[in-house]
Amino acid sequence: MARKLGALSLLLIGLAGCSGVPDIERAEKAAAAGNVQAARAQLEELAHFGIVDAQVELGDLYAEEDTQAGLKKSLHWYREASEQGSDRAWIRLGKMLAREGETPKQRAQGEHYLKKALAEGDDSALMPLVELYLAHPKEFPQANPRTWIERARSAGDPAGDLALARYYLMKGQLSARGGEIVSLCAPIAQSHPECLMILGQVYLDQNRSEAFQVLVEEAKQDWRDGNIADRDLYLFARWMSEDDLPNKQVAIADDLYQMLTPGYVPAMTARARLIMDNTYLADSEEVVKLLEASRAAGDLKASLVLARVYERGSLVPLDPEKAVQYAMEARDQYPSADYLLGRIYKRGYLGEAEPEKARDYLLQAARRGFPKADYLLAEMFWEGRGIAVNKQYAWAFALLALEGGVERGKDLLLEMVPEMPRVLEKNAEAIANRELAARRQLVAGQKDKAQTNESQGS
Repeated sequence: MARKLGALSLLLIGLAGCSGVPDIERAEKAAAAGNVQAARAQLEELAHFGIVDAQVELGDLYAEEDTQAGLKKSLHWYREASEQGSDRAWIRLGKMLAREGETPKQRAQGEHYLKKALAEGDDSALMPLVELYLAHPKEFPQANPRTWIERARSAGDPAGDLALARYYLMKGQLSARGGEIVSLCAPIAQSHPECLMILGQVYLDQNRSEAFQVLVEEAKQDWRDGNIADRDLYLFARWMSEDDLPNKQVAIADDLYQMLTPGYVPAMTARARLIMDNTYLADSEEVVKLLEASRAAGDLKASLVLARVYERGSLVPLDPEKAVQYAMEARDQYPSADYLLGRIYKRGYLGEAEPEKARDYLLQAARRGFPKADYLLAEMFWEGRGIAVNKQYAWAFALLALEGGVERGKDLLLEMVPEMPRVLEKNAEAIANRELAARRQLVAGQKDKAQTNESQGS
């Protein structure tokens, strides 16, 4: 089998320049340009043949989706590649299981892969292992993160300095150890660009505006010189505008995004969203222009944002037909697109309300892990606008929304209490539990189906 795959790899490489033949290099170029669909189409075909590099690259693409469905597909392809002995695959698998694992067993598997990677000299496994231990101390009572960090530092590994700086941040020691964190990160910021965010946090916390400006200028120059990648500068810019940053640096983030466009597609979408939240930066025409350019390059996140723009009608005139068009483009990748479609049909933006369509889209969004859709379903079944009132369903979906983190679900439940006898509440709780079980089974079924399809195609 290995000889067959090796011969096939050589054949595909030999035909790489031919039209219509899948090609990893062409897929990588498409992904770098933001054309994820084209990249995935190339890689899927190669991955089905068992080409390890394609399986790893495909896993990377699905991991970047940042959705539950994408996570499961990513894990699947990493496992496929790791079973063929790919070091690249199992280190990725270890990192993902450590970070995203849903059970102690999965996280223990992540620890196993990460420790194996460290034993073979891959220092990129160090910080995920430390973070795993810090996040789940009860699952790893014998672990000592500082031991791993100091081991790396004693060996002269700069990743150990980065890990120690991150360790101090995780322990809430930013202010107490600011000077030490700077001494750890400043010398390695170019080789370990994650230090840009860490140094930025220290300088902002200490009100050292001049030091922060110097850091930004150095990052720009490093990017111009090719010492840090597009993604490194993009992540630095995105960090500056995050809501949980006490003193956001919106103008600087906007400047960095502009440096990256149009060459780095995610920066165009990110800048458009930044302008939407800070309308003084540019006008609505600039937002639409950026999003359309990202969409043309294959960025489905841009399609989703365009759908929101035209559905809300704040930056541009309300255009529900365009909103539906863009949401339909994005819905395969983003459950929130189904939610948006449900809201459009619920509110009758296309002329008259279509509650049955709204219900169907919202149910799909909810079952794909978007709890705001559970809340709208609860409202619909409680109010009965266009569909029959069903108090039990209303209570069940409100419970699901609350469990999903939608705090408004609690207010709706309190509103319903006077009209909900305890027997109906119990029935509704049973319905919610059945729905949760069905969702878990649906996810498991999709995973099994995907694995069956892959094994049949290989």
